[in-house]
Amino acid sequence: MGQAFILGFFTSMQYTSMNTLVYADVSASQTSAASTIAATGQQLAISFGVAGAALVAAIFVPPELHSHPAAIVHGVQQAFLALGVLTVLSSVVFMELKADDGEGMSNHDAAHHHRHQEH
Repeated sequence: MGQAFILGFFTSMQYTSMNTLVYADVSASQTSAASTIAATGQQLAISFGVAGAALVAAIFVPPELHSHPAAIVHGVQQAFLALGVLTVLSSVVFMELKADDGEGMSNHDAAHHHRHQEH
């Protein structure tokens, strides 16, 4: 149960932050188009993920062993490990973010600016 909670927590944090960054530099007039592009990109990523996972599983379970349950279980376990490593490696893309990316979505600067105007 603890693993499920931790997985859900970090997955939620990832989706929330990524979806926020999608709109960080989009003007109000571009929000509709950005929403369409973001939703399409998410659906494509899900589709490619499922297809990629099936391909990786097929690599670890040779066709001549498709009738052997033990070989299928072992192959799927290896595929999960390979996909886990690939997922961790894919997070390298987030290293490209700059410290001020998404700053426009935060009220920190506005609150800071407002406080200085009062004094």
